[in-house]
Amino acid sequence: MDDMIPFFIFGGMILFVILLFVYSYYAAKKRAEAIMAIAPRMGFTYRDKAGHLKSEYTHLNLFSRGHSHRVINCLQGEKNGIEVSMADYHYTVGHGKGSTHYSQTICLIKDPSFDLPNFFVRRENKFFDYLGKLFGGQDINFPEDDRFSSAFVLQSKSEAETRNLFNQRVRDAFLKFAGTTAQIEGQGDTIIVHKGAISKPEEFSLLLKDTFDVYNAIKARDTDY
Repeated sequence: MDDMIPFFIFGGMILFVILLFVYSYYAAKKRAEAIMAIAPRMGFTYRDKAGHLKSEYTHLNLFSRGHSHRVINCLQGEKNGIEVSMADYHYTVGHGKGSTHYSQTICLIKDPSFDLPNFFVRRENKFFDYLGKLFGGQDINFPEDDRFSSAFVLQSKSEAETRNLFNQRVRDAFLKFAGTTAQIEGQGDTIIVHKGAISKPEEFSLLLKDTFDVYNAIKARDTDY
């Protein structure tokens, strides 16, 4: 009987892998069906794959990371005349045992009237970002606005233009994301927002609203405040 133990262990491992695969398959299928169901309610069209997004927006930092990129469960359409794309975006950094897989639901809006400088905003990690600055890491701060500067890391290839873009109105609008996992990037005619994780289908509307809050703040930045 003892001779059979290795076979039971091996069989159990095989069974576990099969069950995991089946669970993953049905979970992905149910998610796709749920997102497909909310598409008409949000005024969007559903596409199961949208690899063109990655190739169209390679200038954005998010789409230049890692390899094995997948864009699935995509909703596309217009809101208030603005082009919108929402999707689950997957990619991998590294190879083999040292690789890390990242998944997030993204919301991307495109307004041809915009000509934004490159910028990237995320929550500040006091300890690690302090170490990063010691080794030359960038964080654009505003001495007159400690709330914004202490809450976020702001990076850009065009610091002067980005400082000009982030006036008081824009900085105040971004404070709604303080303490959250939101990551916000803009360049040219595009703004993209994600929370660093896969959003539940019922949370898509909130992600869309957050993205338009950023868009509207930038759009109205030069009006009276």
